[in-house]
Amino acid sequence: MKIAVGSTNPVKLTAVRIAAQGQWPDAVVEGFAVASGVAEQPRSDAETRQGAENRARAALAVGGSKTTLGMGLEGGIHTFEGDLWSTVWVAVVDSAGRFCESNGARFKLPKTIADKLAIGEEMGPAVSKLFAGDNIKQKQGAIGVITKNFVTRTQEYASIAQLALGLWFGRDWEKAIQTNK
Repeated sequence: MKIAVGSTNPVKLTAVRIAAQGQWPDAVVEGFAVASGVAEQPRSDAETRQGAENRARAALAVGGSKTTLGMGLEGGIHTFEGDLWSTVWVAVVDSAGRFCESNGARFKLPKTIADKLAIGEEMGPAVSKLFAGDNIKQKQGAIGVITKNFVTRTQEYASIAQLALGLWFGRDWEKAIQTNK
């Protein structure tokens, strides 16, 4: 099993490795720098979702002939009931065109961070500046800073990636129902 990930960010690659290891302990996970096709900081749920899909499809295309799956992981923000929230989308696509996606890690951003994003900043650099961190988006992420590493960005992304992989893996579940009738 070879999984091509549409990013070279170590957080995203580690998250996919963690997500895959239960079912495929020997899976090869390789990252590729691909365009998301959306803003550097996606600012809606739809844009974040599209970025994940674009990354998955691009990763599959550049991953080579031995690639089983392309995956895209995209973090973004969206407005919900007047507040700014964080969101993460993960997409999985295979060479037959079968596509699955998952979404999660939604949490209301603290006002200090939301104010920075409202004026156009990107979350990773904004949080790095606020907390004098070094490249937080490739380390613990905003969620790690906010929760004092109770939850890290890798953990956050790994659970959503595992759900997307599980949906792809179990995609034929309805056939079992029909077989048992």
